[in-house]
Amino acid sequence: MVDGTDSRDPWASGRALSGAAVVTGSLKIAEMAGRIGFDLVWIEVEHGGASWNEVEAQCMAADSGGAVACVRVPDNGRQSILRALETGARLVIVPMIDDADAAREIVKHGKFPPLGERGFNSRSRGLNYSIDPLLETFPRANSGTFLIAQIETMTAAANLEAICAVEGIAGILVGPGDLSVSYGKPGAFGDPDYIAFVADLMRRARACGVHAGILVAPGPLLQAARESGCDFFYCAGDINDLARTWKGILGGL
Repeated sequence: MVDGTDSRDPWASGRALSGAAVVTGSLKIAEMAGRIGFDLVWIEVEHGGASWNEVEAQCMAADSGGAVACVRVPDNGRQSILRALETGARLVIVPMIDDADAAREIVKHGKFPPLGERGFNSRSRGLNYSIDPLLETFPRANSGTFLIAQIETMTAAANLEAICAVEGIAGILVGPGDLSVSYGKPGAFGDPDYIAFVADLMRRARACGVHAGILVAPGPLLQAARESGCDFFYCAGDINDLARTWKGILGGL
């Protein structure tokens, strides 16, 4: 089990980490995902209406199931990143990062000195409620949280190496939906050229020494990403999987 100040590296085993997206906000599903065996639980804020109290409860649920809590925030602003970290999120995923300047803003708000300027609130869950000795707080939080820049445009793809080079950025995550629109082939997840393009992003990021992830259902795109070095992926989701299952049940009646 992990908590918001755990300094262990989720990738320490050397294997790729699997994740499930829980966009309903269900605490039971967030916990169940970890109990089933998913390493990561995606908690949605960019496209969701959850309050920060609700996000914190989802992080607790993910942790109790043995998974790492991951929060996708709306933007790279101070309030978004700081509040996500204070809820106990260990991975913070920031959408629409197009260049190194935008990536540096993530680090500015998401890391304590000397890397950044994260606001200090020792009473938060993300800093273990002041239980840890004060002098251990900054390095422990810095080593135990991971800032992920989401790549969703052709501009971001062109600037990938510069984004990955920003100190404090742990990795990138490809958002294949928006990226496919920017690429000129909306939703073409089975298109061989698009698959090769995304696979190349995985290889480039890994060559920079950072983590590379993707959010996509099982299929050729996920397979190609994994073969190209992707070391974390979100391949399941409560809404989509439930809709597919229920449609199948009705169709079989």
